[in-house]
Amino acid sequence: MLTSPGLNAPPEKSGVVRAVSFARPYAVGLLGSLALFTFGWLTWKGRAIIVELCRHFGYDHVRRERPAIPLVTIDTLTAESTRVSIREVAGVDGNVTERELIVIARLVAATGAKNIFELGTFDGRTTLNMASNAGEGARVFTLDLPAGSADATSAALDPHESKYTDKAISGTRYRGTDVEERITQLYGDSGTFDFTPFRASIDFIFVDGSHAYRYVVNDSLHSLDMRSPTGIIAWHDYGRWDGVTRALNDLYRTRPEFENLRQIEGTTLAILRRG
Repeated sequence: MLTSPGLNAPPEKSGVVRAVSFARPYAVGLLGSLALFTFGWLTWKGRAIIVELCRHFGYDHVRRERPAIPLVTIDTLTAESTRVSIREVAGVDGNVTERELIVIARLVAATGAKNIFELGTFDGRTTLNMASNAGEGARVFTLDLPAGSADATSAALDPHESKYTDKAISGTRYRGTDVEERITQLYGDSGTFDFTPFRASIDFIFVDGSHAYRYVVNDSLHSLDMRSPTGIIAWHDYGRWDGVTRALNDLYRTRPEFENLRQIEGTTLAILRRG
């Protein structure tokens, strides 16, 4: 074993020393838990911490509807050697994971998508990466609720969505970038939005708007109508949000157009390809 002059390993801590050193985090955790379960649960952040704690004990409060569509790996959909550009790697609550971002980038790059439509802009992280990996001359259209309109939608939103819709501006992450000129920001309620100009013309559609059941069904059927002859539709949060999971399960079971629905392994992404 190699070493260097003057370097000495620290002495092993005794059990008593380790126990004493744990006293501070134990006290902070205990007092924090008391505060969390006394009045902290009244805030959405406190409730989110409790839900996350439940997950550590095997209970998922958000997901009660079980996935029912078959799994597929990303390597069966695109070549492992597909080159992608990943930007704004660090995510926040409401974003896709890093793995999901790479999967979406691979799908867009591998298909050479020229026309892309996104339902649900949020902060524009996924928008930015789709625009960065799209084919030459590509256009990305992204639809989001205008600020302050969450209380006037055509159907009820999921109660957990308020923290994602309450923002002053959509797409902050793509604004000011070198691909912003590729992106067209649209505003509206997908329940009443006119999708007619995009009929049968979109190569890649990413559905990540409202996760309420009625909206997922609505957005899925409009996506089917917008899809080009070789187009792909992808959904976020399948298997994580009940509204998304139940809607896609029902479409898979009842509509032949959705019989090729698959969940991409290791992600909450669902995908629909032709054939």
